[in-house]
Amino acid sequence: MAARPSAREDERLARLAGYRILGTPPEPVFDDLVRRAQEALHAPMAWLSFHDGQREWVKAGIGIGFKDLPGRRSLVFGAGLPTRFVEIEDARESPLAAHGLVAGDPRVRFLAVAPLSTNDGHALGALVVADRVPRRLQPPERTAFENLATLAMARLEARLGAGPEVDALAAAHRTEELEDLLAKEREFTEAVIESLPGAFLLFSAEGEMLRWNARLQAATGYSSLEIAALNPRDLVAPADRAALERAIREALESGRESSVEVPMIDKAGTARPYAFGFRPVRIAGEACVLATGRDITERKRAEERTLRDKERLDLALTGSRLALWDWDLATNRIFFSEGWARLLGEPTRETTLPAEQIRAWNHPEDRAIFEAAIANAVQGVSEAFECEYRVRHASGDWIWIHSRGKVTQRGPDGRALRMTGTSTNVTKRKEAEERAEYLATRDALTGLPNRVLLHDRLEQAIAGAARGRSSFAFMFIDLDRFKTINDSLGHDVGDELLKRVAARLTACVRASDTVARLGGDEFAVIVESLRDGEDEGARQVAEKMILAMASPMLVGNQHLNTSCSIGIGVYPADGKDSATLMKHADVAMYYAKEKGRNNFQFFSAEMNQRAQERLSIENYLRLALRRGELQLHYQPRIRVDDGTVVAVEALIRWMHPRRGLLAPGKFIDVAEDSGLIVPMGEWVLEKSCQQLREWQRRLGRPLKLSVNLSVSQVSDGERLYRAVAGAVSRAGIDPATLELELTESLLMQNVAEKAALLNRLGELGVGLAIDDFGTGYSSLSYLKKLPVDAIKIDSSFVSDIGRDPNDEAIIRAIIAMAHSLRLSVVAEGVETESQLAVLAGLGCDEYQGFFASPALPPAEFERRYVK
Repeated sequence: MAARPSAREDERLARLAGYRILGTPPEPVFDDLVRRAQEALHAPMAWLSFHDGQREWVKAGIGIGFKDLPGRRSLVFGAGLPTRFVEIEDARESPLAAHGLVAGDPRVRFLAVAPLSTNDGHALGALVVADRVPRRLQPPERTAFENLATLAMARLEARLGAGPEVDALAAAHRTEELEDLLAKEREFTEAVIESLPGAFLLFSAEGEMLRWNARLQAATGYSSLEIAALNPRDLVAPADRAALERAIREALESGRESSVEVPMIDKAGTARPYAFGFRPVRIAGEACVLATGRDITERKRAEERTLRDKERLDLALTGSRLALWDWDLATNRIFFSEGWARLLGEPTRETTLPAEQIRAWNHPEDRAIFEAAIANAVQGVSEAFECEYRVRHASGDWIWIHSRGKVTQRGPDGRALRMTGTSTNVTKRKEAEERAEYLATRDALTGLPNRVLLHDRLEQAIAGAARGRSSFAFMFIDLDRFKTINDSLGHDVGDELLKRVAARLTACVRASDTVARLGGDEFAVIVESLRDGEDEGARQVAEKMILAMASPMLVGNQHLNTSCSIGIGVYPADGKDSATLMKHADVAMYYAKEKGRNNFQFFSAEMNQRAQERLSIENYLRLALRRGELQLHYQPRIRVDDGTVVAVEALIRWMHPRRGLLAPGKFIDVAEDSGLIVPMGEWVLEKSCQQLREWQRRLGRPLKLSVNLSVSQVSDGERLYRAVAGAVSRAGIDPATLELELTESLLMQNVAEKAALLNRLGELGVGLAIDDFGTGYSSLSYLKKLPVDAIKIDSSFVSDIGRDPNDEAIIRAIIAMAHSLRLSVVAEGVETESQLAVLAGLGCDEYQGFFASPALPPAEFERRYVK
């Protein structure tokens, strides 16, 4: 048994019946409201409907195929009467997805519903706009839509005025509301008309001007009164009026939009091309025409320019190297201009050939891409056909052709009938591109793959090994002491040596492996397809490389010897991605250098732990500078003949927060590699000069200070000079009491550059000593060129003195040479009385070592020597 309607629903139905709207014939006022809603929201479907409790009744509609719907089939009222504005951006993503009007025709996606409600809250119906594509309303669109729904309700209220039951007061109130709504509607309409981008006019079928906008007045120069007296045909020249009238008549008679392009004549008689569009409308039951006009002067000019450009293009193509072709897809034959014969090196002639013959000309490797490009253009997948492919030249060589064109004719069914385009020879460009790609991925000096190509091949090797469950090795290779050769013999010799090294490394691997140069003296190798994850293949390759580097290389007229240190990582054991694998091979390479160079090392977890420790030391060392954890110890330098302390050597120590006091050997290498050695060296200079001033004051004599310089400090000569001059100046000491120590090997790098720096320091008054003297292997002529004050005999010679006559002979020669050059000689590492006695007999000037004292903290040094 059906449920009885509620009293509220009875009241709503009674109110709806009072409007006398259900089942009535179409009314222009509601048709116009629906049309305006459709235009305001730019949608294909719109309707205005009411619900009687059982069915949805459509009063006016556009673009829909139903007049009424049962309640269960209603898209708007199926879930009840809407009481507020509803916007559904995509019905397929909403609870309405299974509804017949969404899943089936007309396939509604977007829905906007504005309810038609009385002042006391009864929902009678709705104004609806729908679209077949998802979308979202903009705020101005929603406002216009809701205003139209309000206007529709006002039209309904106006119908009640004819009923005897309406009292005069209510009628007057409704009249005021309607007048207000109509005023707003007129304002809205005026705003829309004036915002149109071109000229607008509305005229009757007889040509009477009804409405127009300010843009029409501006374009014609007529006043409003003058336009009102005109006929639309008066806006164009007499010669064009027939075309204008045909377009207007077509719109009125067919009921469809029409258009025409004719010059519009302004009040001054000036003609400008305009595009007019005409649309038939009915206003208050009368047939009218709504017209819009757009100035197309610029478009016409563009068309004229295009026409001229086409003429020029035709002339240019006639004498150019482009070949024109025209493909009749119906007969499958292609016409070629004379340019095609010239491209192929054949006698000049026009020709028409079967398409299958043309396809056969293509290089076998290019046929698939050629066919795919043709198919995409013919089927409309792409707008045009464009392809680069190779064909055989009359000389027998393959040349590259670039062809482009488009479908110029299609049948009623959309099937391509004709394609037209051009072809040109791009062989030189392709060769240039290949050369550019080669240069972008190859090392310019050796021709080996560079870092970019190596990374690409490494990624390929990882992908291939992952698919095949196999392994491969990645090697980092660094040449030993290459910088010494490069600096001492010149970059030309160094470059030639790198070429020879690259050739020898390449000879040690298979064609399927990769040898790359990363830059400087660093190389990398990928050894692919190791069996069952074993590293024997990589070991064999590394051994061959070590052996290959052992043989001298003739560069110019010099036989050069070099060696290499190799670090090896194996995929996947040592890394499953390129970054990890390269990092671990790098760690192994540094471990090989630590093991004495000229060897190879496979990565291990212990190496990684050491690398982590090294990184930890570096991080702590950076903090040590700021935290004041660095300390200076001082070792006395004693005059041999009377035992007087004549100098001290400042030696750095680090009070590590976890590991206690560390000697330089534990952290100096890390400081050098990380660049921290420069600020550390400047701190040593500053601190030791301050300490020297204090001790000189207390001793009352000019005690000397010896400070070691690092490679990095000497590399930046200007910064070193400023640091030395500043430290001496701030401490207030005599520059002659400061002695800078450089190793012999450091001096031999860029001797000319070092000479300029050391001469500047000499002019400052600072002394210079050569540390570790006797361990070098180069010419000693630098002793005559540089402002050297003293040399320090390396402790390796002193340790065996008295037991090895060769060491004693070397020391005798060094002392004799130094004294002949008026240089002071200091022996390092003196640990016994017998060693000191021999040195005294040989005429050594000074010594230092554990026999006298180890390096001491400042307080201990003061206790022993500063009195």
